[in-house]
Amino acid sequence: MTALSRAAALLRRLDKTSSERQRGVELVTFRLRQLVDELESAAFERDELALARVVAPALLARLSAHGGELASRDLRWRPARQGLRWAPSDRTSGGEGRAWFRVRFEDLTTHLGPQGLSAAAAETRELEVEVDTTTSPWRLWRVLEVERR
Repeated sequence: MTALSRAAALLRRLDKTSSERQRGVELVTFRLRQLVDELESAAFERDELALARVVAPALLARLSAHGGELASRDLRWRPARQGLRWAPSDRTSGGEGRAWFRVRFEDLTTHLGPQGLSAAAAETRELEVEVDTTTSPWRLWRVLEVERR
């Protein structure tokens, strides 16, 4: 298990006031922000090679299909997020060096097309994401949307 995945796994067990826990929180926050920034940049530039560095193959196929669908309608996908917050997830990881996180953010995704810019309604979304912590930046493995209650 890598130091990063150990940090995430230990968060639940450490005293909330300990400096060890705080370092783990800061490290996970930094890595998740780095992953999201890489995803946004690659999606905006439509750079599938860069996207492949941070997305597992099964997920890459879905993202590519979505990008192709938008391109066929002369739209350009511009993903965006704001206020990224996370917590450890109770899900069991599917492999060595992988960890699940519950991520909450404000979705500000837009589509740019011939009619101009259309923005999604700014809404708060929650996802459960499994990431491979053995790479830098982390690699997005699986994503599950949390059902709204």
